[in-house]
Amino acid sequence: MKKAVHKKGVGARTHDSVWEHAILIFVAILHMLPLAVMVLNSFREEKRIKLLPISLPESLYFKNYPNAWKKGQFLTGYLNSFFIGVIVVICVLVLGGLCAYSMAKLPLPKRDFFVGYFTMGMAIPGFLCLVPLYFMMGKIGMTNSRYGLSMIYVALFLPLHTMMMRAYLIGIPRELEEAGKIDGCSELGVFWHVTLPLARPIMTTVALLVFSRCWNEFLWANTFLSVNPVRTVATRFYIFVSEHNTEMDMIYTSGVISLAPIAVLYLLLQDNFIEGLTAGGVKG
Repeated sequence: MKKAVHKKGVGARTHDSVWEHAILIFVAILHMLPLAVMVLNSFREEKRIKLLPISLPESLYFKNYPNAWKKGQFLTGYLNSFFIGVIVVICVLVLGGLCAYSMAKLPLPKRDFFVGYFTMGMAIPGFLCLVPLYFMMGKIGMTNSRYGLSMIYVALFLPLHTMMMRAYLIGIPRELEEAGKIDGCSELGVFWHVTLPLARPIMTTVALLVFSRCWNEFLWANTFLSVNPVRTVATRFYIFVSEHNTEMDMIYTSGVISLAPIAVLYLLLQDNFIEGLTAGGVKG
């Protein structure tokens, strides 16, 4: 009797697992379908796209990419977006990492106040400060400046990602850091030689999230960067689509050009990304 009940329970779990995987595969297909259509149509001629919007390419038509790259001035957008993204990532990792370490590991006075301060930073929508910040940045000459936009991004992204790093660092055993102190390391030395290597997954995750947000962000970039030499990829894409809204081949191709770097980064760093998210969620 017990064996029969056990077999029935195993069968029920297997049946549920099959349905769960089927649902996940269906959701994945729904998410991947628009991306697949965009990529496939980027290799098709415009007349064929308008004749049949969803179809496999009859032959790979590569001329769309150099044409869209040149017309959209995406080289300038790439350089600007990379420049801003790297600056913001470095600032968030350094400032946020030190703040997270102090809140997670050090006997910080008024620790609850600082935790609440960063939590409030996450709760307040950033766009509420858009208009006053624009006038303030204009008075100090920081509009149409990549450095000015980088400063804004650091302020916007710092609270959430600092709390993510803090949640991860809390789970690192204090005994490992105490062993570093016994070996003669200072507090900063312990952070650099012990804690930081152990926190590589969350650092990679934060770097990827921050860089992708900088790359895809449109509202602040479109507000503060209004001249072509400093426009980012997101704003270049918007202008390109508005200027070539009837050329479907160019629109699909420019979409692939805009998303390609982020897709490549996610594929290269997906293991560390998943590890950082799951470990941070459990340990926090």
